[in-house]
Amino acid sequence: MHPSLQAALAPAILACLYILHLGLGPASVQATILSAVFWLFAAGYAAALQAASCGGTAVRFLESGWLLTTGLLALASLAVVYGCLPWPGAILRTADREVAAAGARLGGLLQYPNTFGAVMGAALLERLTALAALPRQAFTRAGRWQGQQAGALAPVFALCLLLTESRGAFAALAAAWAIAALLLRRGERLRFALHSAAALGAGALLAAPLMRAGLAPPALQGHAALAAVLGGWAAATAALAAAGPRALRLITGKRCAAGVAALAAAAGLLALAAAWPGALLALPQRLTGAATLLARGDMYADALRVIGGAPWLGQGGDTWRSVYRSVQSSPYTGSEVHSGYLDLLMDLGLAGVLVLLAWIIPALRSAFQSRCRLLPSVLLLLLHSLIDFDLSYGLVWLLLIWLFRWAKAEAAAADGKVPLSLPAKLAPPSEPLFRRWLVLLAYCRSIRFFRVLLPGTAALALLCAAVLCLGQAESLRRERLALAVEAQYPQEAEKLLRQASTLAPARHRLYLALAARSDAEEAAVWLQRGLSYERARPELELALGKLLAEREDLAALEHLRRATELNRYSNMTWVTAMSEASRLAAMKMADREAERELQQQAAWQTLAAGAEFYARYTELTAGGPWRRNDLNFGGEETVIRLGEQLRRMRESLPALRMNPVSESSCQPDPY
Repeated sequence: MHPSLQAALAPAILACLYILHLGLGPASVQATILSAVFWLFAAGYAAALQAASCGGTAVRFLESGWLLTTGLLALASLAVVYGCLPWPGAILRTADREVAAAGARLGGLLQYPNTFGAVMGAALLERLTALAALPRQAFTRAGRWQGQQAGALAPVFALCLLLTESRGAFAALAAAWAIAALLLRRGERLRFALHSAAALGAGALLAAPLMRAGLAPPALQGHAALAAVLGGWAAATAALAAAGPRALRLITGKRCAAGVAALAAAAGLLALAAAWPGALLALPQRLTGAATLLARGDMYADALRVIGGAPWLGQGGDTWRSVYRSVQSSPYTGSEVHSGYLDLLMDLGLAGVLVLLAWIIPALRSAFQSRCRLLPSVLLLLLHSLIDFDLSYGLVWLLLIWLFRWAKAEAAAADGKVPLSLPAKLAPPSEPLFRRWLVLLAYCRSIRFFRVLLPGTAALALLCAAVLCLGQAESLRRERLALAVEAQYPQEAEKLLRQASTLAPARHRLYLALAARSDAEEAAVWLQRGLSYERARPELELALGKLLAEREDLAALEHLRRATELNRYSNMTWVTAMSEASRLAAMKMADREAERELQQQAAWQTLAAGAEFYARYTELTAGGPWRRNDLNFGGEETVIRLGEQLRRMRESLPALRMNPVSESSCQPDPY
């Protein structure tokens, strides 16, 4: 099979699974479309990367691209900290010391500290393993200071990692660091420990004043500290190299190795304690806080129930984001499940996970057999994805694809084989099962017809994805333009919204906006159309229920009930549902044109639904107190007043059989 086709195969299969869901009725059509487009792009990206990184310069090309990407992420994020680059959301600020010991955490350009910490940890490990493999001469003038150049970004990555305060990233880094130490040779192992200590110490010295200033340091002072520490890092590495072979042999002997490694591991924390003693006082509370861990336990249990509903193929793109409010067992906030693999299970089921394993396991096995220095960085990203939603970021997938290709190129270079962009031989029987069952594709490729068909199909798929992306982007542009001109040109704004819905018909926000600007009959059509694309969206159900209640249509009760089921821990949803039920019952009781029996039957039905709402709300509030109540659910006085009002209305209803109903007596009490 052609190497480019082989590299793009797994992402292309994942894209096909998402496309299959479009015909099966996913939980969110819009999210499924975007997921399919992303994996089509990832397949093209993998194929292009394979084709571009061929020849003797493949390793240098891949290393330069990796450093350019990760270095830009780190330096741009530090530019935000030092006030050189405005970037909203790059720094998470909070007064909760359990969330941030310093009151602020660096999220960087990713705007999420945990994932940013994992990426910086992977970048740091890659630099440390590269430094460990360099000879002593690389850190001297004779070696043109190549070591200092190679390690210039290491303290920057360490600084960014420390500023994220990500416990998961720290734990994943520790595990990956231990694996890296096992993979390296004895001489490289100790150099790896020493470089790690130097990078951590330099990063800690810079992190302490930044954390003390709440990630808002004075510009001149911060820049001076950054320059001083980076200069000290370069001097330390040069001094280590200048120690000479005899000194290096002394500290790398078997008797001294354990002690030096232990000192190296403790150097960074000692530097942090010396620079800012207050950091150690806040550290235990930050590291031992269990509130977020307990909330994640609830999420995982709820996610397993969602997986049990569709274990084989899942429910399409962004399943958790679409349905979590209807399955959550406690009032936590969490539109992300904080586990990339659980997220994939909910989206694509076991089929998607098997494709992922068939893609990743052979790459990991090959890297382990060749003792590839990039394996720890890959494992760090994969391990951290177990406990966070790193895989929800397309950038993380692209970095993984880059590392896989880089590891393959390094293994080929180590074996003395130059990777060429030529067709590979058929997989031998010893190859993994994932490759053997694709032998048919390799045979088909030898036929002239398929030589044209396969590239043509791939090009057509990428072209369709590009056109779809352009339509989505244009739809977003017209929506924002409509919101900007709505105050002065309402008709033009409505026209723009209609055009946006034509370009991207699966975006539910457009239907909510159009329904708010249309008459009752047309608004109902818009909302029904939105529900055909987003069947688990409580906002659409609630809006349709309110609209039908205004028209005195009893079908409103079903939509209101559905809204409370889809958003069970929202006080606003329960207040709206009970308020509309009370108003609808009052209108039915005051309707003098309807027949008395039909009037009483409709009123009874409405009041029974309202009583059911109140009973369900009471049942949910009785489940507290919860370990976390992020939504402040329960104890809503408005719901209690509405429940009492519905009870009084129900008690007064039998009197309608004998006494005429006055309109004023049936109006709901003001609240």
